[in-house]
Amino acid sequence: MLKEIACKTLTGRGRIDYLYERELRLDNISKTLGCWIINLNYEINYEKEDVYLDGFYSIQLWYAKDNDQSSSVYEEKINFHEKARMVYRNVATISNEKVFKIFVNKYPNAVYMKLNEDNSITLKIEGLYFIDVFQEAILIVDSKDNVKPEMTLDEELLLNVNPNYLTNND
Repeated sequence: MLKEIACKTLTGRGRIDYLYERELRLDNISKTLGCWIINLNYEINYEKEDVYLDGFYSIQLWYAKDNDQSSSVYEEKINFHEKARMVYRNVATISNEKVFKIFVNKYPNAVYMKLNEDNSITLKIEGLYFIDVFQEAILIVDSKDNVKPEMTLDEELLLNVNPNYLTNND
């Protein structure tokens, strides 16, 4: 016999992976020393089955200037708007309300930085996110109605309960 069960279940999965390339121009730069990416903030927006990740992070670029006589830190806030590649299960849903769970597998990270001959800096940033979508849905399961237990409750109690357990054996 088939039965319908209403439950919250995984109805879709997706991923966002990106590799940004930015070119920065700084005055009097002589050497790049390091790059950090901090303050990641994001939120999910969706329209029907299209899921978008909107947010920002800050890059901090440490560099030497004036022929390596001093150093400074350049900071820039980078906004992003990325569309997720989603796959959905064919499930009868109860409502259109969706609950999203985001897993940041690879936080935005500077994977490449180079000082070019024209004193510009080429910077590559990559990141990877996984998105799960949960909805209330109706699942159809096969069940057996006419299953007889191997023994009744009274028979099981007779076999497993010692009636002399609390008696004094002196």
